[in-house]
Amino acid sequence: MKALILILSSLLLVACENAPSRREDMLAEHPEWDSKTVELVRLGYLNAGMTMEQVKAAWGRPCWSCVGTTKGTWGESWEYQTQMVFFDPAGKLIRWQPK
Repeated sequence: MKALILILSSLLLVACENAPSRREDMLAEHPEWDSKTVELVRLGYLNAGMTMEQVKAAWGRPCWSCVGTTKGTWGESWEYQTQMVFFDPAGKLIRWQPK
């Protein structure tokens, strides 16, 4: 029973990530990002050409254990709860679409 309570408590802590706070922390780590990208990240938006780090700043970490999160010579795809995000081999955002 204690193990179940510990697991549920851990899940609640992970699910309570404060997106605006996380975004500001990541923006502070990357002063080199241009003002347009900074504004998009603050709003939680994506734009083609963003780097993987910029997408993580805007949307958070993808689901690494999900079926849609894959990597190949063609590039990489990340799966989020309701979206798929696609990067080219250089790690630049190509597109995103609903699952």
